[in-house]
Amino acid sequence: MYKDPEDHFEPAVPRRLEHPFENVPILDWWRYDYDHVFIVLNPFFRVPGYTPESAAWSPMRLSVDPSELMDASMPERENAAPPGFGDLIKQTGSPVSWTRVAQEIGAFDFHQFARTVWREVTAQELDPDDTDIADRLVAHCATSGLYMPEEDVLPPIYEPNVERYLRALGISNVTLWSEWRDLSRPCPVSSFSRLNPATELPGEKLSAVSAPGMMMSWAYDDVAGLLALTDEMRERVDPAEFFEGFWADAATTSVVFAPEGAPPPLARN
Repeated sequence: MYKDPEDHFEPAVPRRLEHPFENVPILDWWRYDYDHVFIVLNPFFRVPGYTPESAAWSPMRLSVDPSELMDASMPERENAAPPGFGDLIKQTGSPVSWTRVAQEIGAFDFHQFARTVWREVTAQELDPDDTDIADRLVAHCATSGLYMPEEDVLPPIYEPNVERYLRALGISNVTLWSEWRDLSRPCPVSSFSRLNPATELPGEKLSAVSAPGMMMSWAYDDVAGLLALTDEMRERVDPAEFFEGFWADAATTSVVFAPEGAPPPLARN
């Protein structure tokens, strides 16, 4: 008897490995695979002997029409970080918490501060009420040699924390994933040690780390990772001992600092 192929359709990437599409409630997205999600804030950081002015590490933003660059080479960055800077960040850098930076610039509304950090790092338009915080943040980073949080990826500065956390969970091997989960490779947890170079997924961004019962995932244009956990994994160790962040609740969406942009329930996956 003929059966519609759609009856047997299985997604190429299982939901437990996917980053939540659009801006959906996180716990709802993973409700069949994970029980808890911890929001991991990619830290600010400093690197001895370097500053953002002397060694730029963030993506280069171009205020030109992309079509004008199709037949031309990308402009060179005068203050580009030296080769292997990711290794240097991991091996010698020091993470700085969002809470500390907020206190140092006198930003007492943490949600407003976090939203401003996200928009500043990803070059989004600021709300008029946030421009003062943004100006103070940019000035503070410039005068104190402080790098902004990295976007899109597992940042090298946090790898040693990832190693300690995974070991505390009793995990010795993980799988690394690209943004669209079309490329992966097995990886020993020891790769995240401060003694080793920055962990890479050749040719792709390192966007997720998974093991049975857990996944850490970072999305494009975001400065916070999503740490998804089963009940068993949460009970083993508290991620707050290793990362700055907070637990997602039913209203937390995958674009963490823009819940107002979530689609209506009928449009969700």
